[in-house]
Amino acid sequence: MYRAKTISLCMPCRNESKHLEDVIKRVPSFVDEIIVVSNKSTDDTVQIAENLGVRVYEDNRTIGKIGYGFAHMTGIHAAKCDIIVGADSDGTYPVEQLDVIIDNMIDNNLQFLSCNRHPMLNETNIPFMLRFGVWSLNMEVRLLYWHKMQDMLSGMWLIDSSIKDKLNLRMGDWNLSPEIKINAARHPEINFAEYHIEQHQRLGETHQNYWVTGLRHMWWIFINRFRITPKARRIFSAESKAECLKNTLRIISENESVNYIRSNSQSV
Repeated sequence: MYRAKTISLCMPCRNESKHLEDVIKRVPSFVDEIIVVSNKSTDDTVQIAENLGVRVYEDNRTIGKIGYGFAHMTGIHAAKCDIIVGADSDGTYPVEQLDVIIDNMIDNNLQFLSCNRHPMLNETNIPFMLRFGVWSLNMEVRLLYWHKMQDMLSGMWLIDSSIKDKLNLRMGDWNLSPEIKINAARHPEINFAEYHIEQHQRLGETHQNYWVTGLRHMWWIFINRFRITPKARRIFSAESKAECLKNTLRIISENESVNYIRSNSQSV
């Protein structure tokens, strides 16, 4: 508990077993629960997480082999605390500085706080392609939504649990990242802001193809703004030869189920 608020930390994982313990050791002791959600892990991520005494779930749904968004949605749904922190499990985000980040959220009466990495505060080696992609998506959101955003692709955010159902999350792939920020920023009942953080060098290898992911984000941001109908999306998908667009427009089956096969209620 911190400042009379209970804190949940939710981390999506795919094959992060080599450094998961190092990341969890950074988490402050005031965090009431840590939730690890494995998505299609083929290593011992789940076993390592269980051994560390955190709550563990598996959600193996994917869109185009990506389940990042599904893992986040599972964690948000499972979280029991007043403030829900989402952060990638690759060591990129400063979870050890949660106290000052939560201070900013509470002091400014925010319901959603997105952690902004740009401009970089240190010499972290971030590929130019990734930095350019984030800048491009920021500009697209400014032009289409008239909302100034500093970091559309940050993987760390804080949510007041009272508004989690208002976020209306649907995207199970990488597009959960822009979706959650846009939905929060545009919702009339959610106080949204960004907070500048330090980014660490990531641990392990990235699971992303930056070109493909960037194009998916760009297309999703566009069609979401103009609310292209499901029928039109199917037509565009059928005619498109670009695999990234096909995956973005794929209709998610309502019959897909979440495989919650493990849960450990201990807190760290």
